[in-house]
Amino acid sequence: MSLFRVITSRVERKLALLLSLVSVLALSILGYLAVQTVTLARQQNVAELEWQLTNQSVDRLRKFIDDKIENFRIVVADPNVNAIGYEQQTFILEGHLAGDSSLVELSFIQPTDGFETARVVRGYDKPIHRVLGLDEPAVVAALKGENYFGPVFFSDNEPRIVLASPVTNQQGVVIGLLRGEANLTTVSPLVAQANLGESGYLYVVDQSGRVIASSSVLSNRLSRGTDLKRQPFVSQVLSTGLAPALNTATIYNSNIAREKVFAVGRTIPKFGWAVVVEWPEAEAMAVVSEVVGRLVAGTFILLLALVIVSLWLARKITKPLRQLTTAAAQIGQGKFDVVLPTASQDEVGELARSFGTMTQGLKELERLKDEFVFIAAHELRTPVTAIRGYAEMLGDASKDLPEQAKEFVTRLQQSGGRLAILVNDLLEVARSQAGRLKVQTSPQDIVAIISATLAELKSLADEKKHIIVFSPPPQLPQVMADKDKLQEVLVNLVGNAIKYTPPQGKVEVGLRIEGDSVVTWVKDNGIGITAEDQAKLFQRFFRVESDETRNIQGTGLGLFIVRQIIEHMNGRIWVESTKGQGSTFLFTLLAGDFLEPE
Repeated sequence: MSLFRVITSRVERKLALLLSLVSVLALSILGYLAVQTVTLARQQNVAELEWQLTNQSVDRLRKFIDDKIENFRIVVADPNVNAIGYEQQTFILEGHLAGDSSLVELSFIQPTDGFETARVVRGYDKPIHRVLGLDEPAVVAALKGENYFGPVFFSDNEPRIVLASPVTNQQGVVIGLLRGEANLTTVSPLVAQANLGESGYLYVVDQSGRVIASSSVLSNRLSRGTDLKRQPFVSQVLSTGLAPALNTATIYNSNIAREKVFAVGRTIPKFGWAVVVEWPEAEAMAVVSEVVGRLVAGTFILLLALVIVSLWLARKITKPLRQLTTAAAQIGQGKFDVVLPTASQDEVGELARSFGTMTQGLKELERLKDEFVFIAAHELRTPVTAIRGYAEMLGDASKDLPEQAKEFVTRLQQSGGRLAILVNDLLEVARSQAGRLKVQTSPQDIVAIISATLAELKSLADEKKHIIVFSPPPQLPQVMADKDKLQEVLVNLVGNAIKYTPPQGKVEVGLRIEGDSVVTWVKDNGIGITAEDQAKLFQRFFRVESDETRNIQGTGLGLFIVRQIIEHMNGRIWVESTKGQGSTFLFTLLAGDFLEPE
Protein backbone atom coordinates (compact mmCIF):
# COMPACT_ATOMS: atom_id res chain seq x y z
CA MET A 1 0.00 0.00 0.00
CA SER A 2 1.25 3.45 -0.85
CA LEU A 3 2.89 5.50 1.89
CA PHE A 4 0.64 8.40 0.93
CA ARG A 5 -2.68 6.59 1.37
CA VAL A 6 -5.29 8.39 3.44
CA ILE A 7 -4.64 7.84 7.14
CA THR A 8 -7.81 6.41 8.65
CA SER A 9 -6.40 5.22 11.97
CA ARG A 10 -6.88 7.84 14.67
CA VAL A 11 -3.80 6.64 16.57
CA GLU A 12 -1.74 6.72 13.38
CA ARG A 13 -3.10 10.18 12.55
CA LYS A 14 -2.26 11.49 16.03
CA LEU A 15 1.19 9.90 16.01
CA ALA A 16 1.98 11.19 12.52
CA LEU A 17 0.72 14.64 13.52
CA LEU A 18 2.80 14.60 16.72
CA LEU A 19 5.96 13.50 14.91
CA SER A 20 5.36 16.07 12.17
CA LEU A 21 4.77 18.84 14.72
CA VAL A 22 7.95 17.91 16.59
CA SER A 23 9.84 17.92 13.29
CA VAL A 24 8.37 21.29 12.28
CA LEU A 25 9.11 22.76 15.71
CA ALA A 26 12.67 21.43 15.75
CA LEU A 27 13.34 22.62 12.20
CA SER A 28 11.75 25.99 12.92
CA ILE A 29 14.00 26.48 15.95
CA LEU A 30 17.06 25.30 14.04
CA GLY A 31 16.09 27.45 11.07
CA TYR A 32 15.59 30.49 13.29
CA LEU A 33 18.93 29.92 15.02
CA ALA A 34 20.62 29.37 11.66
CA VAL A 35 19.14 32.59 10.25
CA GLN A 36 20.16 34.50 13.36
CA THR A 37 23.66 33.03 13.20
CA VAL A 38 24.04 33.85 9.52
CA THR A 39 22.66 37.36 10.09
CA LEU A 40 24.96 38.07 13.03
CA ALA A 41 27.94 36.61 11.18
CA ARG A 42 27.20 38.77 8.15
CA GLN A 43 26.75 41.87 10.31
CA GLN A 44 30.11 41.13 11.93
CA ASN A 45 31.63 40.62 8.50
CA VAL A 46 30.15 43.90 7.23
CA ALA A 47 31.53 45.75 10.25
CA GLU A 48 34.97 44.21 9.71
CA LEU A 49 34.97 45.18 6.03
CA GLU A 50 33.91 48.73 6.88
CA TRP A 51 36.57 49.06 9.59
CA GLN A 52 39.17 47.66 7.24
CA LEU A 53 38.29 50.25 4.59
CA THR A 54 38.17 53.01 7.22
CA ASN A 55 41.59 52.17 8.66
CA GLN A 56 43.14 51.86 5.22
CA SER A 57 41.78 55.26 4.26
CA VAL A 58 42.91 56.86 7.55
CA ASP A 59 46.42 55.47 7.03
CA ARG A 60 46.47 56.73 3.45
CA LEU A 61 45.32 60.22 4.50
CA ARG A 62 47.75 60.37 7.41
CA LYS A 63 50.62 59.47 5.07
CA PHE A 64 49.43 62.12 2.64
CA ILE A 65 49.52 64.78 5.38
CA ASP A 66 52.82 63.58 6.84
CA ASP A 67 54.44 63.60 3.40
CA LYS A 68 53.05 67.06 2.77
CA ILE A 69 54.58 68.39 6.01
CA GLU A 70 57.87 66.55 5.57
CA ASN A 71 58.35 67.97 2.09
CA PHE A 72 57.61 71.44 3.44
CA ARG A 73 60.55 71.55 5.89
CA ILE A 74 63.75 73.37 4.77
CA VAL A 75 67.16 72.98 6.36
CA VAL A 76 69.99 75.25 5.11
CA ALA A 77 73.24 73.33 4.68
CA ASP A 78 75.58 76.11 5.93
CA PRO A 79 75.66 76.17 9.76
CA ASN A 80 76.80 79.79 9.86
CA VAL A 81 74.01 81.23 7.68
CA ASN A 82 71.58 83.36 9.68
CA ALA A 83 69.46 84.56 6.73
CA ILE A 84 68.55 83.69 3.14
CA GLY A 85 68.60 86.25 0.38
CA TYR A 86 65.49 87.31 -1.53
CA GLU A 87 66.52 85.69 -4.79
CA GLN A 88 67.28 82.40 -3.07
CA GLN A 89 63.98 82.59 -1.18
CA THR A 90 62.10 83.15 -4.42
CA PHE A 91 63.96 80.28 -6.09
CA ILE A 92 63.10 77.90 -3.24
CA LEU A 93 59.45 78.96 -3.23
CA GLU A 94 59.03 78.57 -6.98
CA GLY A 95 60.68 75.14 -6.84
CA HIS A 96 58.26 73.99 -4.16
CA LEU A 97 55.29 75.41 -6.04
CA ALA A 98 56.31 73.65 -9.23
CA GLY A 99 56.92 70.35 -7.42
CA ASP A 100 53.60 70.17 -5.57
CA SER A 101 50.46 70.83 -7.58
CA SER A 102 48.35 71.08 -4.43
CA LEU A 103 50.18 74.20 -3.23
CA VAL A 104 48.34 77.45 -3.97
CA GLU A 105 50.85 79.91 -2.48
CA LEU A 106 54.12 80.00 -0.50
CA SER A 107 55.95 82.70 1.44
CA PHE A 108 59.06 83.31 3.56
CA ILE A 109 58.43 85.13 6.81
CA GLN A 110 60.91 86.95 8.99
CA PRO A 111 60.91 85.45 12.49
CA THR A 112 61.42 88.87 14.09
CA ASP A 113 58.28 90.70 12.90
CA GLY A 114 56.16 88.29 10.83
CA PHE A 115 56.78 90.23 7.58
CA GLU A 116 56.69 88.28 4.31
CA THR A 117 60.09 88.72 2.67
CA ALA A 118 59.17 86.62 -0.39
CA ARG A 119 55.83 85.33 -1.70
CA VAL A 120 54.71 83.33 -4.74
CA VAL A 121 51.07 82.71 -5.67
CA ARG A 122 50.00 80.26 -8.38
CA GLY A 123 48.61 82.29 -11.25
CA TYR A 124 50.00 85.69 -10.04
CA ASP A 125 53.31 87.27 -11.19
CA LYS A 126 53.75 89.87 -8.48
CA PRO A 127 51.80 89.05 -5.36
CA ILE A 128 51.58 91.56 -2.53
CA HIS A 129 53.70 90.95 0.55
CA ARG A 130 51.89 90.90 3.88
CA VAL A 131 52.60 91.31 7.54
CA LEU A 132 51.09 88.27 9.30
CA GLY A 133 51.91 89.05 12.88
CA LEU A 134 53.81 86.96 15.36
CA ASP A 135 50.57 85.76 17.04
CA GLU A 136 49.26 83.89 14.01
CA PRO A 137 49.05 80.15 14.96
CA ALA A 138 51.22 79.13 12.01
CA VAL A 139 53.93 81.64 12.96
CA VAL A 140 53.76 80.70 16.65
CA ALA A 141 54.24 77.00 15.89
CA ALA A 142 57.07 77.56 13.42
CA LEU A 143 58.93 79.88 15.82
CA LYS A 144 58.84 77.03 18.34
CA GLY A 145 60.53 74.81 15.76
CA GLU A 146 57.33 72.82 15.14
CA ASN A 147 55.57 71.93 11.92
CA TYR A 148 52.09 73.39 11.59
CA PHE A 149 49.05 71.85 9.88
CA GLY A 150 46.06 74.17 10.21
CA PRO A 151 42.32 73.60 10.20
CA VAL A 152 40.47 73.25 6.91
CA PHE A 153 38.88 76.33 5.42
CA PHE A 154 37.07 76.80 2.15
CA SER A 155 37.96 79.22 -0.63
CA ASP A 156 36.03 79.24 -3.90
CA ASN A 157 34.24 76.13 -2.58
CA GLU A 158 37.53 74.28 -2.39
CA PRO A 159 38.97 72.92 0.86
CA ARG A 160 42.34 74.36 1.83
CA ILE A 161 44.79 74.21 4.72
CA VAL A 162 47.64 76.38 5.99
CA LEU A 163 51.05 74.73 6.36
CA ALA A 164 54.03 76.20 8.20
CA SER A 165 57.50 75.00 9.05
CA PRO A 166 60.67 76.58 10.48
CA VAL A 167 63.68 77.19 8.22
CA THR A 168 66.80 76.29 10.18
CA ASN A 169 70.54 76.04 9.66
CA GLN A 170 72.64 73.01 10.49
CA GLN A 171 72.80 74.11 14.12
CA GLY A 172 69.02 74.13 14.39
CA VAL A 173 68.76 77.91 14.62
CA VAL A 174 65.49 79.27 13.14
CA ILE A 175 66.53 81.73 10.44
CA GLY A 176 63.09 82.04 8.83
CA LEU A 177 59.59 80.66 8.49
CA LEU A 178 58.01 78.91 5.50
CA ARG A 179 54.25 79.30 5.18
CA GLY A 180 51.93 77.98 2.50
CA GLU A 181 48.36 77.18 1.53
CA ALA A 182 47.44 73.80 -0.02
CA ASN A 183 44.36 72.85 -2.01
CA LEU A 184 42.87 69.60 -0.61
CA THR A 185 41.12 68.59 -3.82
CA THR A 186 44.10 66.30 -4.31
CA VAL A 187 42.71 64.22 -1.44
CA SER A 188 39.79 63.07 -3.64
CA PRO A 189 41.82 60.56 -5.71
CA LEU A 190 42.94 58.90 -2.47
CA VAL A 191 39.34 57.95 -1.54
CA ALA A 192 37.59 57.92 -4.93
CA GLN A 193 37.85 54.13 -5.24
CA ALA A 194 37.08 53.47 -1.59
CA ASN A 195 33.82 51.61 -2.26
CA LEU A 196 32.06 48.57 -0.76
CA GLY A 197 30.06 46.49 -3.19
CA GLU A 198 28.09 48.61 -5.63
CA SER A 199 26.55 51.09 -3.21
CA GLY A 200 28.86 51.28 -0.16
CA TYR A 201 30.84 54.51 0.12
CA LEU A 202 33.25 56.60 2.18
CA TYR A 203 33.50 60.31 2.87
CA VAL A 204 35.99 62.54 4.69
CA VAL A 205 34.91 65.55 6.74
CA ASP A 206 36.95 68.25 8.42
CA GLN A 207 36.87 69.28 12.05
CA SER A 208 33.61 71.17 11.43
CA GLY A 209 31.85 68.31 9.66
CA ARG A 210 32.22 69.72 6.13
CA VAL A 211 32.90 67.28 3.33
CA ILE A 212 36.49 67.31 2.03
CA ALA A 213 36.32 64.28 -0.29
CA SER A 214 34.16 61.21 -0.97
CA SER A 215 33.95 57.97 -2.94
CA SER A 216 33.10 58.10 -6.62
CA VAL A 217 29.73 56.49 -5.75
CA LEU A 218 28.72 59.83 -4.20
CA SER A 219 29.88 62.05 -7.07
CA ASN A 220 26.32 63.07 -7.90
CA ARG A 221 24.94 63.07 -4.36
CA LEU A 222 27.50 64.74 -2.11
CA SER A 223 29.52 67.84 -2.97
CA ARG A 224 32.57 69.32 -1.25
CA GLY A 225 31.76 71.67 1.57
CA THR A 226 28.43 70.02 2.45
CA ASP A 227 27.92 70.46 6.17
CA LEU A 228 27.21 67.11 7.87
CA LYS A 229 27.81 68.29 11.42
CA ARG A 230 24.09 67.98 12.15
CA GLN A 231 24.16 64.31 11.23
CA PRO A 232 24.09 62.56 14.63
CA PHE A 233 26.55 59.88 13.60
CA VAL A 234 29.07 62.35 12.10
CA SER A 235 28.79 64.51 15.20
CA GLN A 236 29.37 61.44 17.39
CA VAL A 237 32.49 60.46 15.46
CA LEU A 238 33.95 63.98 15.66
CA SER A 239 33.26 64.25 19.38
CA THR A 240 34.38 60.76 20.45
CA GLY A 241 37.00 59.98 17.83
CA LEU A 242 35.58 56.48 17.21
CA ALA A 243 32.06 55.22 16.56
CA PRO A 244 30.82 52.70 17.28
CA ALA A 245 33.09 50.27 19.12
CA LEU A 246 35.80 48.64 17.05
CA ASN A 247 34.60 45.79 14.78
CA THR A 248 30.94 46.75 15.24
CA ALA A 249 28.71 48.89 13.06
CA THR A 250 25.85 51.27 13.74
CA ILE A 251 22.60 50.92 11.78
CA TYR A 252 20.61 54.07 11.07
CA ASN A 253 18.69 55.85 8.32
CA SER A 254 21.19 57.82 6.28
CA ASN A 255 20.20 61.13 4.68
CA ILE A 256 22.81 60.48 2.02
CA ALA A 257 21.74 56.98 0.95
CA ARG A 258 18.11 57.65 1.97
CA GLU A 259 17.87 54.17 3.44
CA LYS A 260 19.18 52.14 6.34
CA VAL A 261 22.96 51.76 6.36
CA PHE A 262 25.69 50.10 8.36
CA ALA A 263 28.12 52.83 9.41
CA VAL A 264 31.52 53.14 11.11
CA GLY A 265 33.77 56.15 11.54
CA ARG A 266 36.94 57.41 13.18
CA THR A 267 39.03 60.57 13.27
CA ILE A 268 42.59 61.09 12.07
CA PRO A 269 44.62 61.83 15.22
CA LYS A 270 46.11 65.34 15.56
CA PHE A 271 44.34 66.64 12.46
CA GLY A 272 40.68 66.40 13.54
CA TRP A 273 39.42 65.02 10.25
CA ALA A 274 36.94 62.14 10.29
CA VAL A 275 36.51 59.22 7.90
CA VAL A 276 32.99 57.72 7.71
CA VAL A 277 32.01 54.55 5.82
CA GLU A 278 28.36 53.74 5.07
CA TRP A 279 27.01 50.63 3.38
CA PRO A 280 23.27 50.29 2.59
CA GLU A 281 21.77 47.43 4.55
CA ALA A 282 19.86 46.09 1.53
CA GLU A 283 23.05 45.34 -0.41
CA ALA A 284 25.21 44.48 2.59
CA MET A 285 22.72 41.86 3.76
CA ALA A 286 21.71 40.64 0.29
CA VAL A 287 23.93 37.61 0.72
CA VAL A 288 21.95 36.79 3.88
CA SER A 289 18.70 36.86 1.91
CA GLU A 290 20.25 34.49 -0.60
CA VAL A 291 21.52 32.19 2.14
CA VAL A 292 18.15 32.37 3.93
CA GLY A 293 16.40 31.52 0.67
CA ARG A 294 18.59 28.46 0.22
CA LEU A 295 18.16 27.63 3.89
CA VAL A 296 14.37 27.86 3.58
CA ALA A 297 14.43 25.67 0.47
CA GLY A 298 16.68 23.16 2.21
CA THR A 299 14.54 23.29 5.33
CA PHE A 300 11.39 22.70 3.27
CA ILE A 301 12.97 19.70 1.55
CA LEU A 302 14.19 18.38 4.90
CA LEU A 303 10.78 19.04 6.43
CA LEU A 304 9.10 17.14 3.61
CA ALA A 305 11.53 14.27 4.17
CA LEU A 306 10.83 14.35 7.92
CA VAL A 307 7.07 14.35 7.32
CA ILE A 308 7.48 11.33 5.06
CA VAL A 309 9.64 9.64 7.71
CA SER A 310 7.03 10.60 10.33
CA LEU A 311 4.29 9.00 8.25
CA TRP A 312 6.46 5.92 7.77
CA LEU A 313 7.27 5.71 11.47
CA ALA A 314 3.63 6.28 12.45
CA ARG A 315 2.58 3.56 10.03
CA LYS A 316 5.30 1.21 11.23
CA ILE A 317 4.46 1.81 14.89
CA THR A 318 0.70 1.53 14.43
CA LYS A 319 0.75 -1.32 11.92
CA PRO A 320 0.76 -4.02 14.65
CA LEU A 321 -2.01 -2.12 16.45
CA ARG A 322 -4.07 -1.97 13.27
CA GLN A 323 -3.44 -5.66 12.70
CA LEU A 324 -4.58 -6.36 16.25
CA THR A 325 -7.67 -4.21 15.72
CA THR A 326 -8.51 -6.07 12.50
CA ALA A 327 -7.82 -9.39 14.19
CA ALA A 328 -10.03 -8.46 17.15
CA ALA A 329 -12.85 -7.53 14.76
CA GLN A 330 -12.45 -10.87 12.94
CA ILE A 331 -12.38 -12.72 16.24
CA GLY A 332 -15.56 -10.88 17.20
CA GLN A 333 -17.11 -12.27 13.99
CA GLY A 334 -16.09 -15.77 14.97
CA LYS A 335 -13.03 -16.03 12.69
CA PHE A 336 -10.33 -17.55 14.90
CA ASP A 337 -7.72 -18.39 12.25
CA VAL A 338 -6.39 -14.84 12.07
CA VAL A 339 -2.64 -14.14 11.89
CA LEU A 340 -1.40 -11.93 14.74
CA PRO A 341 1.79 -9.74 14.68
CA THR A 342 3.73 -11.63 17.36
CA ALA A 343 7.26 -11.09 15.98
CA SER A 344 8.09 -7.92 17.92
CA GLN A 345 9.49 -8.24 21.43
CA ASP A 346 7.85 -5.09 22.78
CA GLU A 347 4.54 -4.53 24.58
CA VAL A 348 2.61 -4.82 21.31
CA GLY A 349 4.18 -8.22 20.70
CA GLU A 350 3.25 -9.33 24.20
CA LEU A 351 -0.31 -8.12 23.65
CA ALA A 352 -0.46 -9.98 20.32
CA ARG A 353 0.76 -13.19 21.95
CA SER A 354 -1.86 -12.79 24.67
CA PHE A 355 -4.44 -12.31 21.92
CA GLY A 356 -3.15 -15.47 20.28
CA THR A 357 -3.52 -17.48 23.47
CA MET A 358 -7.01 -16.07 23.98
CA THR A 359 -7.92 -16.82 20.35
CA GLN A 360 -6.85 -20.43 20.67
CA GLY A 361 -9.00 -20.74 23.78
CA LEU A 362 -11.97 -19.14 22.03
CA LYS A 363 -11.41 -21.34 19.00
CA GLU A 364 -11.52 -24.43 21.17
CA LEU A 365 -14.66 -23.17 22.93
CA GLU A 366 -16.22 -22.41 19.55
CA ARG A 367 -15.36 -25.90 18.34
CA LEU A 368 -16.88 -27.48 21.44
CA LYS A 369 -19.96 -25.29 21.14
CA ASP A 370 -20.42 -26.10 17.44
CA GLU A 371 -19.93 -29.77 18.17
CA PHE A 372 -22.50 -29.57 20.96
CA VAL A 373 -24.97 -27.69 18.75
CA PHE A 374 -24.49 -30.17 15.93
CA ILE A 375 -24.91 -33.18 18.21
CA ALA A 376 -27.87 -31.62 20.03
CA ALA A 377 -29.60 -30.60 16.80
CA HIS A 378 -28.91 -33.98 15.25
CA GLU A 379 -30.23 -35.80 18.31
CA LEU A 380 -33.26 -33.50 18.48
CA ARG A 381 -34.12 -34.08 14.84
CA THR A 382 -35.54 -37.58 15.43
CA PRO A 383 -37.83 -36.72 18.38
CA VAL A 384 -38.92 -33.50 16.68
CA THR A 385 -39.83 -35.45 13.56
CA ALA A 386 -41.78 -37.87 15.74
CA ILE A 387 -43.56 -35.02 17.53
CA ARG A 388 -44.55 -33.44 14.22
CA GLY A 389 -45.75 -36.82 12.95
CA TYR A 390 -47.91 -37.41 16.00
CA ALA A 391 -49.20 -33.84 15.78
CA GLU A 392 -50.22 -34.43 12.16
CA MET A 393 -51.95 -37.66 13.15
CA LEU A 394 -53.81 -35.84 15.91
CA GLY A 395 -54.74 -33.16 13.43
CA ASP A 396 -56.16 -35.72 11.03
CA ALA A 397 -58.15 -37.32 13.87
CA SER A 398 -59.31 -34.06 15.43
CA LYS A 399 -62.63 -33.89 13.59
CA ASP A 400 -64.56 -35.29 16.52
CA LEU A 401 -62.60 -33.42 19.20
CA PRO A 402 -63.97 -30.40 21.06
CA GLU A 403 -62.97 -26.97 19.72
CA GLN A 404 -60.58 -26.32 22.59
CA ALA A 405 -58.82 -29.64 21.92
CA LYS A 406 -58.61 -28.77 18.22
CA GLU A 407 -56.96 -25.44 19.15
CA PHE A 408 -54.41 -27.29 21.30
CA VAL A 409 -53.62 -29.63 18.41
CA THR A 410 -53.18 -26.66 16.05
CA ARG A 411 -50.80 -24.98 18.51
CA LEU A 412 -48.90 -28.26 18.85
CA GLN A 413 -48.51 -28.46 15.09
CA GLN A 414 -47.29 -24.85 14.88
CA SER A 415 -44.83 -25.32 17.74
CA GLY A 416 -43.57 -28.52 16.16
CA GLY A 417 -43.06 -26.68 12.88
CA ARG A 418 -41.13 -23.87 14.57
CA LEU A 419 -39.05 -26.42 16.47
CA ALA A 420 -38.27 -28.25 13.24
CA ILE A 421 -37.19 -24.97 11.60
CA LEU A 422 -34.95 -24.18 14.59
CA VAL A 423 -33.37 -27.64 14.50
CA ASN A 424 -32.77 -27.38 10.75
CA ASP A 425 -31.28 -23.90 11.17
CA LEU A 426 -29.01 -25.13 13.95
CA LEU A 427 -27.83 -28.00 11.76
CA GLU A 428 -27.24 -25.58 8.89
CA VAL A 429 -25.21 -23.28 11.14
CA ALA A 430 -23.23 -26.19 12.56
CA ARG A 431 -22.40 -27.46 9.07
CA SER A 432 -21.33 -23.96 8.00
CA GLN A 433 -19.10 -23.44 11.03
CA ALA A 434 -17.57 -26.89 10.60
CA GLY A 435 -16.93 -26.25 6.92
CA ARG A 436 -19.42 -28.91 5.89
CA LEU A 437 -21.88 -26.56 4.17
CA LYS A 438 -22.28 -28.04 0.69
CA VAL A 439 -22.74 -25.49 -2.06
CA GLN A 440 -22.34 -26.52 -5.71
CA THR A 441 -22.54 -23.62 -8.15
CA SER A 442 -23.58 -23.88 -11.77
CA PRO A 443 -25.23 -21.51 -14.27
CA GLN A 444 -28.78 -20.82 -13.11
CA ASP A 445 -31.72 -18.84 -14.46
CA ILE A 446 -32.21 -16.45 -11.55
CA VAL A 447 -35.39 -14.96 -13.03
CA ALA A 448 -37.07 -18.37 -13.02
CA ILE A 449 -35.88 -19.09 -9.46
CA ILE A 450 -37.20 -15.74 -8.20
CA SER A 451 -40.53 -16.25 -9.97
CA ALA A 452 -40.92 -19.71 -8.42
CA THR A 453 -40.04 -18.38 -4.96
CA LEU A 454 -42.54 -15.52 -5.20
CA ALA A 455 -45.26 -17.95 -6.31
CA GLU A 456 -44.48 -20.12 -3.28
CA LEU A 457 -44.72 -17.11 -0.93
CA LYS A 458 -47.79 -15.56 -2.58
CA SER A 459 -50.21 -17.00 -0.02
CA LEU A 460 -48.12 -15.56 2.84
CA ALA A 461 -48.15 -12.14 1.16
CA ASP A 462 -51.88 -12.34 0.49
CA GLU A 463 -52.56 -12.91 4.19
CA LYS A 464 -51.15 -9.42 4.91
CA LYS A 465 -52.56 -7.95 1.68
CA HIS A 466 -49.08 -7.08 0.38
CA ILE A 467 -48.28 -6.17 -3.20
CA ILE A 468 -45.27 -8.04 -4.59
CA VAL A 469 -43.58 -6.46 -7.62
CA PHE A 470 -40.96 -8.19 -9.78
CA SER A 471 -39.98 -6.65 -13.12
CA PRO A 472 -36.74 -8.24 -14.38
CA PRO A 473 -34.69 -6.60 -17.16
CA PRO A 474 -35.36 -7.95 -20.65
CA GLN A 475 -31.87 -9.41 -21.05
CA LEU A 476 -30.05 -10.88 -18.11
CA PRO A 477 -27.22 -13.42 -17.85
CA GLN A 478 -27.38 -16.58 -15.81
CA VAL A 479 -25.79 -16.55 -12.37
CA MET A 480 -23.31 -18.97 -10.82
CA ALA A 481 -25.27 -20.41 -7.89
CA ASP A 482 -26.59 -23.49 -6.14
CA LYS A 483 -30.26 -23.57 -7.13
CA ASP A 484 -31.63 -24.93 -3.85
CA LYS A 485 -29.44 -22.69 -1.71
CA LEU A 486 -30.33 -19.64 -3.80
CA GLN A 487 -34.02 -20.42 -3.36
CA GLU A 488 -33.41 -20.77 0.40
CA VAL A 489 -31.82 -17.29 0.39
CA LEU A 490 -34.75 -15.78 -1.53
CA VAL A 491 -37.34 -17.44 0.71
CA ASN A 492 -35.60 -16.00 3.75
CA LEU A 493 -35.21 -12.44 2.37
CA VAL A 494 -38.67 -12.17 0.78
CA GLY A 495 -40.24 -13.89 3.79
CA ASN A 496 -38.61 -11.36 6.13
CA ALA A 497 -39.81 -8.49 3.94
CA ILE A 498 -43.37 -9.84 4.16
CA LYS A 499 -43.15 -10.43 7.93
CA TYR A 500 -41.60 -7.07 8.87
CA THR A 501 -43.85 -4.93 6.67
CA PRO A 502 -47.20 -3.78 8.10
CA PRO A 503 -50.37 -4.96 6.29
CA GLN A 504 -51.09 -3.58 2.82
CA GLY A 505 -47.39 -2.99 2.24
CA LYS A 506 -45.26 -3.34 -0.84
CA VAL A 507 -42.39 -5.74 -1.51
CA GLU A 508 -40.22 -5.24 -4.59
CA VAL A 509 -37.68 -7.64 -6.06
CA GLY A 510 -35.26 -6.41 -8.69
CA LEU A 511 -32.16 -7.33 -10.68
CA ARG A 512 -29.39 -5.32 -12.30
CA ILE A 513 -25.97 -5.95 -13.82
CA GLU A 514 -22.87 -4.42 -12.22
CA GLY A 515 -19.60 -5.34 -13.90
CA ASP A 516 -19.19 -9.11 -13.86
CA SER A 517 -21.91 -9.60 -11.25
CA VAL A 518 -25.68 -9.62 -11.03
CA VAL A 519 -27.17 -7.69 -8.11
CA THR A 520 -30.43 -8.92 -6.62
CA TRP A 521 -32.34 -6.67 -4.28
CA VAL A 522 -35.40 -7.15 -2.09
CA LYS A 523 -37.01 -3.91 -0.96
CA ASP A 524 -39.90 -3.27 1.43
CA ASN A 525 -41.60 -0.24 2.95
CA GLY A 526 -41.69 -1.75 6.42
CA ILE A 527 -40.36 -0.75 9.82
CA GLY A 528 -36.73 -0.25 8.79
CA ILE A 529 -33.54 -0.97 10.74
CA THR A 530 -31.33 1.37 12.76
CA ALA A 531 -27.65 1.83 11.83
CA GLU A 532 -26.64 0.23 15.14
CA ASP A 533 -28.69 -2.91 14.41
CA GLN A 534 -27.48 -3.09 10.81
CA ALA A 535 -23.92 -3.70 12.06
CA LYS A 536 -25.07 -6.86 13.92
CA LEU A 537 -27.80 -8.01 11.56
CA PHE A 538 -25.89 -10.94 10.01
CA GLN A 539 -24.60 -12.34 13.31
CA ARG A 540 -25.86 -15.58 14.83
CA PHE A 541 -28.95 -15.36 17.02
CA PHE A 542 -29.30 -11.61 16.54
CA ARG A 543 -32.82 -10.25 16.25
CA VAL A 544 -33.97 -6.64 16.13
CA GLU A 545 -35.70 -5.98 19.43
CA SER A 546 -38.43 -3.33 19.26
CA ASP A 547 -42.14 -2.89 19.83
CA GLU A 548 -42.79 -3.67 16.16
CA THR A 549 -40.86 -6.99 16.21
CA ARG A 550 -41.88 -8.32 19.62
CA ASN A 551 -44.70 -10.51 18.24
CA ILE A 552 -42.85 -11.69 15.11
CA GLN A 553 -41.48 -15.21 15.41
CA GLY A 554 -37.88 -16.01 14.37
CA THR A 555 -34.70 -17.85 15.40
CA GLY A 556 -32.16 -15.11 14.69
CA LEU A 557 -30.25 -17.53 12.44
CA GLY A 558 -31.84 -16.88 9.06
CA LEU A 559 -29.71 -13.94 7.91
CA PHE A 560 -26.56 -15.56 9.29
CA ILE A 561 -27.26 -18.63 7.16
CA VAL A 562 -28.09 -16.42 4.17
CA ARG A 563 -24.72 -14.67 4.46
CA GLN A 564 -22.88 -18.00 4.72
CA ILE A 565 -24.63 -19.30 1.59
CA ILE A 566 -24.00 -16.12 -0.44
CA GLU A 567 -20.31 -16.04 0.56
CA HIS A 568 -19.95 -19.73 -0.37
CA MET A 569 -21.29 -18.78 -3.81
CA ASN A 570 -18.57 -16.05 -4.10
CA GLY A 571 -21.06 -13.25 -3.54
CA ARG A 572 -21.61 -10.46 -1.08
CA ILE A 573 -24.70 -9.35 0.86
CA TRP A 574 -25.50 -6.08 2.61
CA VAL A 575 -28.43 -3.97 3.76
CA GLU A 576 -29.49 -0.37 3.19
CA SER A 577 -32.13 0.93 5.55
CA THR A 578 -33.49 3.92 7.43
CA LYS A 579 -35.55 3.46 10.55
CA GLY A 580 -39.26 3.84 9.72
CA GLN A 581 -38.67 3.96 5.94
CA GLY A 582 -38.21 0.33 5.00
CA SER A 583 -35.19 -1.80 4.12
CA THR A 584 -33.40 -3.04 1.03
CA PHE A 585 -31.33 -6.24 1.13
CA LEU A 586 -28.89 -6.65 -1.74
CA PHE A 587 -26.61 -9.52 -2.74
CA THR A 588 -24.31 -10.19 -5.67
CA LEU A 589 -23.63 -13.36 -7.64
CA LEU A 590 -21.12 -13.88 -10.42
CA ALA A 591 -22.67 -13.57 -13.86
CA GLY A 592 -22.60 -16.47 -16.28
CA ASP A 593 -23.64 -16.67 -19.95
CA PHE A 594 -26.73 -15.02 -21.37
CA LEU A 595 -29.72 -17.29 -21.96
CA GLU A 596 -30.61 -18.15 -25.53
CA PRO A 597 -33.86 -16.37 -26.53
CA GLU A 598 -36.78 -18.78 -26.95
